[in-house]
Amino acid sequence: MLYHAPRGAAVEGRGMTARTPTIVETTDRTPAEWDRLAVHSPGGHAFQSHAWGELKRPLGWSVRRFVIEDAGTPLAVIALQVRPLLGRPGARLGRGGPAYGYAPRGPILLRPEADADAGASVVAGLRDVARAVDATILTLDPAWPADGPLSAELRSQGFAPAAREVQVSRTAMVVPVLGDESEQHRLVRKSTAHLINRARREGAAAEPIDLGSASPAEIDEALGTMHDLLAATARREGIVLRDREYQVSQWRALGAAGIASLWFARVGDRRWAGSVLLRCGGTLVQFQAGSADDADLRRVPANHLLQWEILRWAAGAGYAGYDMGGVDTVRAAGVPRDE
Repeated sequence: MLYHAPRGAAVEGRGMTARTPTIVETTDRTPAEWDRLAVHSPGGHAFQSHAWGELKRPLGWSVRRFVIEDAGTPLAVIALQVRPLLGRPGARLGRGGPAYGYAPRGPILLRPEADADAGASVVAGLRDVARAVDATILTLDPAWPADGPLSAELRSQGFAPAAREVQVSRTAMVVPVLGDESEQHRLVRKSTAHLINRARREGAAAEPIDLGSASPAEIDEALGTMHDLLAATARREGIVLRDREYQVSQWRALGAAGIASLWFARVGDRRWAGSVLLRCGGTLVQFQAGSADDADLRRVPANHLLQWEILRWAAGAGYAGYDMGGVDTVRAAGVPRDE
């Protein structure tokens, strides 16, 4: 859910009892130190990673990173993209000029199992974060249930649902990842299992690409192919896509940080479909996916096999869930209402 609030609109929480928080700026913390909390903690997300923030600097954003603490105990982290409301992009911030702050998928709770008062302290700390960056408007889109207590606390402290979403989707399709393959198989419908087996019989195979360890030439080729698959899908579905240089640079940076990986479904010597996966705490997230215009996925359901092999890899890597993602469209906005 996306929320925004003007600075000064926050009031004392009415749903929870907020303790007085402390904010500590950690913008200069090393990428590995920051990602340990913002990405690799149980509720972490790649959009709060060091690499994601740095990717936004050439687009006119500054990046500021904070830890929200209670009596010295870290409760949450938040990476803010900040830009001036007035003047040219990239102007010096934090010196009294009005600014806009945006935390993609933030804040990240470091103690999701903690009591409700800890959540209230995190929300109360956001006001001080906004002041620290001179943000007249602060926009958040944490992965919190819209009808949950944390979202209610945001509303009680002056935040309101934004009129427009920033991310392409509010839809999640999270599949439990089970270590026992036979138990995982029981979650699959017979018709889906049939498609997976048919893809194998027709010669389809899954091909993982480790963007952190593959050779530069292999990475260049794989990223170029992935962009071609994504661009073809965007054309078919009417999805607006950033330019090739931006997309490839994004995947390369996230891969080098150990946050992104790339998988293809091959049929013979051709890559028919591909998925970019992000490591987000205990959940593996399918970030972007595409397929070739001439990929006959009805005849050879290679994508079904690809998703099954990703699930089995995720089990071996220790993930608890696999979010297969989704893209909202004009025809199907938000969470599906049917069964």
